[in-house]
Order: sequence, then structure tokens, then C-alpha cells
Amino acid sequence: MASTGLPTILHLIPVISSTCSLWFAWDQYEFLMLFHKPDLKALSNKLLPSYFTTFFNRGAPRVVALLATTVFSCGTILRYSPSTILRDSVPWYIAGLSFALGHQVWMPFILPSIRAIKGDAKENNVVELEHWLRIHTCRSLTVDLAAWICCIVATVKSLAQD
Repeated sequence: MASTGLPTILHLIPVISSTCSLWFAWDQYEFLMLFHKPDLKALSNKLLPSYFTTFFNRGAPRVVALLATTVFSCGTILRYSPSTILRDSVPWYIAGLSFALGHQVWMPFILPSIRAIKGDAKENNVVELEHWLRIHTCRSLTVDLAAWICCIVATVKSLAQD
């Protein structure tokens, strides 16, 4: 398995990092939906600024690290693997790398809600969270899911070449 090129483990790194990224996105959705419950709206509006600040200060570096791992591992595989190993997987690695980068394209749409909640939008914190969750869900189901699928296909195709 990939014995004539890079170690097999390197071909698994984009699958692992994109899986973790997608899983983290799902966890974010699940944890933040708790603030969306109608009977907790008043309390959520009070708690969200503090929670969101801590949540993003800790979470953002993890998201960036996972995306960077996917991008750099795909790039390394494309650069250093022999063409015989990559024959059918090149477009899939390029797509996986591109979709992982595409995660950042959503930033201008999500940043206003993040800033509003972190700055305490008072009674509108839950409304801003709803907006963030809609965009987060769209991003997760488009670029994050697509990156994951492409990395799996690329890895299977490249490891099947041996």
C-alpha cells in the first residue's frame, strides 16, 4: 500500500483531519442548539456572549488546525507521491484541498453574527445564534462534507494503485 511513494499513514491524514473537522462542526451544532430552546431564550441571551467568546477562542484554533492539516497533507501527497500512485486520485486530492480552503470563504457571512454575540447583542443574541447556525449548517453540508468525501475517495484510489 503506497509502498513506492509516501508512507501509507500520510495518505490517511486528510481522511482523519477532514473527519475530525466534520465531527467538530456537528458537535458545534449540537452544543449551540441548546441555546436555541424557546423556554431558555431569556437565559440564553444573557449567557451567550460569555459562552460564545470562550467557545470561539478555544474552537477557532482547532478548526484552523484541522483545515490546515487537510490542506497541507493533500498538498504534500500531490507534490511528493509518484504519478503512478496518484493516477486516478489527483482530481480528488485537489478537490479535497479546495473544499477545505472553501471553509474560509464562508467567513464574511458568519463573522457578523460572531461579532454581534461576542459583543453582546442583548435580546438579539439568540437571533444572531440562529443566523450563525443556518450558515454553519450550510457550510458543513457543502464544503466540509465535500472535503471529507473527496479525501476518502482520493485515499481509496491512491492506496488501490499498489
